Amino acid sequence: MKSVIINEQSYQVEEGTTILDAARQNGIDIPTLCYLKECGNVGKCGVCAVEVEGKNNLSLACLTKVEDGMVIKTDTEKVQERVKTRVSTLLNKHEFKCGQCNRKENCELLKLVIKSKGRATTPFVVEDKSEYVDERSKSIVIDRTKCVLCGRCQASCKEKTATESIKLANVDGKRMVTTTDQKCFDETNCLLCGQCVAACPVAALSEKSHIDRVKQALADEDKHVIVAMAPSVRTAMGELFKMGYGQDVTGKIYASLRKLGFDKVFDINFGADMTIMEEATELIQRIEKNGPFPMFTSCCPGWVRQVENYYPELLDNLSSAKSPQQIFGTATKTYYPHISDIDPAKVFTVTIMPCTAKKYEADRPEMEINGLRQIDAVLTTRELGKLIKDAKIDFAKLEDEVADPAMGEYSGAGTIFGATGGVMEAAIRTAKDFVEKKDLDKVDYTEVRGLDGIKEATINIGGNDYNVAVVNGAANLAEFVNSGKMNSKEYHFIEVMTCPGGCVNGGGQPHVNNLDREKIDIKTVRASVLYNQDKNAGIRKSHENSAIKKMYETYMGEPGHGKAHELLHLKYTK
Repeated sequence: MKSVIINEQSYQVEEGTTILDAARQNGIDIPTLCYLKECGNVGKCGVCAVEVEGKNNLSLACLTKVEDGMVIKTDTEKVQERVKTRVSTLLNKHEFKCGQCNRKENCELLKLVIKSKGRATTPFVVEDKSEYVDERSKSIVIDRTKCVLCGRCQASCKEKTATESIKLANVDGKRMVTTTDQKCFDETNCLLCGQCVAACPVAALSEKSHIDRVKQALADEDKHVIVAMAPSVRTAMGELFKMGYGQDVTGKIYASLRKLGFDKVFDINFGADMTIMEEATELIQRIEKNGPFPMFTSCCPGWVRQVENYYPELLDNLSSAKSPQQIFGTATKTYYPHISDIDPAKVFTVTIMPCTAKKYEADRPEMEINGLRQIDAVLTTRELGKLIKDAKIDFAKLEDEVADPAMGEYSGAGTIFGATGGVMEAAIRTAKDFVEKKDLDKVDYTEVRGLDGIKEATINIGGNDYNVAVVNGAANLAEFVNSGKMNSKEYHFIEVMTCPGGCVNGGGQPHVNNLDREKIDIKTVRASVLYNQDKNAGIRKSHENSAIKKMYETYMGEPGHGKAHELLHLKYTK
């Protein structure tokens, strides 16, 4: 331990601790902008300056390690002037128009401007933004008029995906945030997961908005507009309305969607239950045919892009079951019109997703059924929050409502899809019952839960042992494959989620500032909402969902065969 004095108070901190960490551990605020501890991003913005006794120059708190007897001051006039100067320098290259900015409520730069009273010395005014904005991608938009070159996107991409698809680079003499060879994100090996967007402290990175698509559909009297939210949306929407972390706001989201004018409010958890019906059946078929193993889940579009772009030799191992979003979308253009006597061409299907890659997935050319798009628009959790606020709906005070029947019922298994290990656990519940032909009491498979990068277990199904693995995050998948670990033994079933923690930590979820990221385990807190719903669900297995049973009995037929296989499966190619 080292003794340090910060602002005339004595503290004991561990050797090797930075001044910034020492201050934060003791409740002392030192402003930062580029700092992102989880990705090791430091030293880019120069905002975290402090005065250290005995040193002529100010020190950066994020880089400087404490020394025994060190005397530190964080709020002297010299420090305040330095921070103000640095903020002014940043504003000279930042379009400071906050009124219509999508980050005005949680912009980390704006908070710094207010605190430091920094002002631009030569305001950055842009008449034509076309040369600064790159919106070619179906998922992610870059607005360089907002970029502060903090490097958080670059560090997040490297740490969490290992693809290094976004970076700070010199292009034609200018330092800027850019993609590989300045290509469209979609034409690079980027996974489109949006972890770079989640890390950005300003509005330099955002999702490709589908809000106008949705508004136009809601205003069109000829359109029958259906909406459904993914499991993880209900774990985080409350954050956008100052309700705190880890609040289950399922009923309030249903109510808000009705107030926005959607004709039917369903739930993607129904699609998750459909996916399990098909995926568990496919696993059993592979067991009967002795392969090909391992079978990988195919729910995550970022992971699908990782297979296509980095590991095409594994494409045959990918489950052909569509993701919950696309399988649900298929049902809205086939099964739902059948039972509702509606022209499928009039159905407009909107999903609410915690993910930016889902926008790319929805717009893939092959995602059509009978000439109709399976999904017509995808809103992130953040975009839905904006729609609700723009409509002046008092979200926190809404009375809870329930989803519409037919495609709104779901099991606990469908709910836990949003957490890493959830798809694996849901599939095991159904596969064991299918193989062993009985309703088994065991439904909790805690060995596949948690935030370890790679989790492994051996599951007995029908008297035989099968090796399963859960890979939490794209960077861990790269390690799993490239290290040869996947070839160390025969794996039968592997779940992969691109975003660390799974969809609860998706790139379309509400922004969390760097300080809260350190204080609160966001991934665990959000996942707890899903596990609590599962624990308290009336049914906890996908195949016991009565609405699912009815759909298969009256329309789809047997899972994995005939119409079900024709409509609900897709083979990806390099």
